Amino acid sequence: MPGTAKNYAVANIIQGPGKLWVIGTPPVDATPRLTLASDGTPDSVTHGTCIDLGAIQSAITNAVKPKMTPIALDQYDAPFDSYLQEEDATIEAELAQTEASKLQRALGVGAYSTGSGYKQTTFGGLTTVPTACIAAISPTRANPNRYYVSTLFSAASVGGFEVSMGRAKASAYKAKFQGLMDLTRTAGKQTGIWHQTLADAAGGTPTAPSVDVTEIFQGPYDLWILPTAPTDGAVRVTLDSSTLTPDSAAHPASVHLGLQEGAGKFTVIPKLTLMKADQVTGAIGVYISGLTAKIEAEMSQSSMSLLSQMLMTGAYTLSGGQYDQFTFGGGDKAAAFCLCMIGKKRTDATKAVVCCLYKVNSVAGVDLTMSRQKRSSWKVEFDGMNDITRTAGRQMGVYHEMI
Repeated sequence: MPGTAKNYAVANIIQGPGKLWVIGTPPVDATPRLTLASDGTPDSVTHGTCIDLGAIQSAITNAVKPKMTPIALDQYDAPFDSYLQEEDATIEAELAQTEASKLQRALGVGAYSTGSGYKQTTFGGLTTVPTACIAAISPTRANPNRYYVSTLFSAASVGGFEVSMGRAKASAYKAKFQGLMDLTRTAGKQTGIWHQTLADAAGGTPTAPSVDVTEIFQGPYDLWILPTAPTDGAVRVTLDSSTLTPDSAAHPASVHLGLQEGAGKFTVIPKLTLMKADQVTGAIGVYISGLTAKIEAEMSQSSMSLLSQMLMTGAYTLSGGQYDQFTFGGGDKAAAFCLCMIGKKRTDATKAVVCCLYKVNSVAGVDLTMSRQKRSSWKVEFDGMNDITRTAGRQMGVYHEMI
């Protein structure tokens, strides 16, 4: 009797880069596949204004994970059936372009705006989580005019972002999009679709990609305390145009925190809760239950005044050249201040990138190492807090860049 042919299909091994897109008009229920133009980008006539999320630092990961629950009986030693309890669909990627509008899309619960000479994303105080159609598109290895496409019809950004400022490594941040069920669609295709094109892409109206290497940030930064924070009406840190340091008129008595070891990190992460219902297997909505924003750094200088400021619960004293000290113990309230990181753009040293939290507490304490083998350095962490006197959407902080 003849055997059965094996299914060795090398052409079906997926390997190659992808692009991540926000789709303006999602595919409709009757034709759920994304319509591509001749260059493999979303067709702008069918799908409206689509936005490329820029250069990808590492792989795009598309995943659909079912949660199967077995049904067992005491009379038998193994389950006799199972049912689908939940189904989770996500798209994840590490994005390379640290640009304000792209950070806002990775954060979701932020507000983006631009004007003369600046772009900015503010955050803090928003209660509505936006959703959008998200698609990943990758040319096939065997034929670059044919494509693998992964689409989530409705998705929420759940990963937030991290901006790293340092000389040793360019900044990149992880983005994650959680698929949500659209109950107006037909059962079986309410969350998303993966598909592969079997004919060369042709026709359509291409959407311009948005790969801009000037938006990749790399370089050192300076850390500043601003006793006078940006106001609710003027949310950005005002900089002196020649030195790119805090303007002394807008932010009097600003304190420079000296030298740092390695990169500093500015992180904004929402805590999102998925809404589920017993009638369906996936999430049908999402709401924000919390927002975490922080600045982290490793300090090199260990003056008493600096240690006192970073502890925030101590009392500093300088006495006529005789001694420099800070005391601690017995206090019950920590000081709060505005803190910002300022770095120069990699491709234009006359323009700055600023990460600012309007109100922070220092939560890591201070360290002083005494050793022959190692010089002292110490890590600091500042947790952002809401300033509820400010307008919703800009109660915690801002990321802004000069353009």
